[in-house]
Amino acid sequence: MVLMVDEGTNLLSSEPIIMIPIYITLSVTYVFLIAGSVGYMVYKPKRKSYKSDKVEFVLVTVANNKVKNALRESLENLRSRFRDYLVWVVVDEGAELVDYLSEMSFSDPYLRLVVVPEEYARFRKGKARAMKYFIDYFVEPDNWYVFLDDDNIVLDDRFLYEIPYYEELGYVAFNPVLKPRKGNSVTAYVIDWIRYFNDLTLYRFFTGFLGKPLLGLHGELLGIKGHVLKELDIDLTSIAEDFSLAVELVKRGYKTWQSETTVSIKSPNSLSDLQKQRARWFKGVLRDLRRAPNLMKAIITIKSFLWIALTLVIITVVMSGYYNSLVIYLIIINSLYHWLAYMYGAYKSGKLRYFLVTPVAWLIEATSILRAPTIKDFYVIDKN
Repeated sequence: MVLMVDEGTNLLSSEPIIMIPIYITLSVTYVFLIAGSVGYMVYKPKRKSYKSDKVEFVLVTVANNKVKNALRESLENLRSRFRDYLVWVVVDEGAELVDYLSEMSFSDPYLRLVVVPEEYARFRKGKARAMKYFIDYFVEPDNWYVFLDDDNIVLDDRFLYEIPYYEELGYVAFNPVLKPRKGNSVTAYVIDWIRYFNDLTLYRFFTGFLGKPLLGLHGELLGIKGHVLKELDIDLTSIAEDFSLAVELVKRGYKTWQSETTVSIKSPNSLSDLQKQRARWFKGVLRDLRRAPNLMKAIITIKSFLWIALTLVIITVVMSGYYNSLVIYLIIINSLYHWLAYMYGAYKSGKLRYFLVTPVAWLIEATSILRAPTIKDFYVIDKN
């Protein structure tokens, strides 16, 4: 009997059994690293020598005092940089800033306020409902509509030159590269730079190189052709409307591109807000994933839980006491992508002490999943 236990123990601690799940996990992470490298090195968006003049901006906002300063800054940016283009501001009836926005639109013929009536889809809440109302009553099939969040600052107009090129090829949607700007929390700002790295690699591979948004889309500078917006089946219960739209585009086989345009996004003002934001994304994506094609389901599921799997790999290696130099090397290389993003964020913060955040930054993001059960509806963080 003792012999059998000893043999079982030896078997479980032998290299082949321990290494199989570890190598599988590391292999999967390397697939994403390779895909991201291809996106970064190979994909370059094309453009024409002239701008599209069939573009309108749509800023859907909760329009409360938590976003007033960011909203004002965003609108000033749009009206300054894109003076000859219409800007629609879509808000719910009864929103705190309705009067403020009404005064702004009254003095600017290119700024138009849309108030979603309370009786429209009255049992639904959130951004998806407001977007659907705008699509139902204001979208023209031949125009391009560029959706923005209320903290977005568009840093260039290159997408206007790209639209004519990709429209000729039958592409119907695009996304930008996101770049964080500081809120009240430097740590949140440092962590937010992972979004910039992801856009330059993984999102560039899927949205740009493959032309299929299999990882989803950003709500920031989300451009879609009008006739496609009319066609898409928008889920009014979604709390991740940008991902829901990506699901619809993939299901219908539409092509997308990733624009060279950069959009500045306001980082959360606290680590609590950062985790709530990530938790809403996580919960919203998993909820909408049931409607996605199988390939998209597989990619999102693997990507969503990859950090948890890698954490388990590290724990397994440490607890087993078996240190294979190759495995340690592979773990470091896998982790280096995130560490570089956080170190770059620390560098951009201008405060060298934030390099100390690098080793635990991924843990702050990964543990956001624990907050997901507390997210009951569309949650808007404080952006002032």
